[in-house]
Amino acid sequence: MTDPTVDSVHGTPRDYGDTLHRVYFEVGEWEGVARDAITAFLVERARDNPAFDFDASRLHARPHGYEVDRPMQLIPEVVRALADKNMAVYQVVRLGGL
Repeated sequence: MTDPTVDSVHGTPRDYGDTLHRVYFEVGEWEGVARDAITAFLVERARDNPAFDFDASRLHARPHGYEVDRPMQLIPEVVRALADKNMAVYQVVRLGGL
């Protein structure tokens, strides 16, 4: 018998599904550069793939960063988009699946 919790890739770095996860990006924000970088990247990605539909109102500002619901596979890409704008990323926290 196979244990589905061991064999499942859901919620792991190998999860390339469309399941949304609430993710918090703690960043060194400066004049909205991080917000704009995240928004621009997610809008562009949505244009490339309708499964990644995104509206800027879905990005929620928090005291030290931003929270957004995205598939697992986009998390490292958001970090890369922030790094491309020279924005410091202090932590990324997956708050749970939706």
